[in-house]
Amino acid sequence: MIEIMDCSINLNTVSDRLKKESSGSIVMHYAIVRSTESGKKTSSIKFELEGDAEGEMMELERSLRVTWPVEDVLLIRRIGKLSIGEAISVVAASAEHRESAFGLCQDAVNCFKKMKTFKKKEIFEK
Repeated sequence: MIEIMDCSINLNTVSDRLKKESSGSIVMHYAIVRSTESGKKTSSIKFELEGDAEGEMMELERSLRVTWPVEDVLLIRRIGKLSIGEAISVVAASAEHRESAFGLCQDAVNCFKKMKTFKKKEIFEK
């Protein structure tokens, strides 16, 4: 599953959304807006779309499912202006074994950082 949202992510419901009938492990990673970037004080961050973000995320999900034997995967990305402490993205995976769930999450987070359709703009305090 993939989602691109312009509103807050309900982190309490992430694991409930994964299939897990044969899973022995669920791994979740939340990226959040931090208060500093490269030693500068951040007030917020803004993400805008440039191109086919949905297509890029669908391709990432397909690639992850081919690479890792998982029961389910959930990829969520935020767009718009986000405040300090808000979730930027979520990667969650359910799998029979923890190695697959952890591996998928790590690969997905690394791929999120390289996505071309999500443009990040730091807004620094003056």
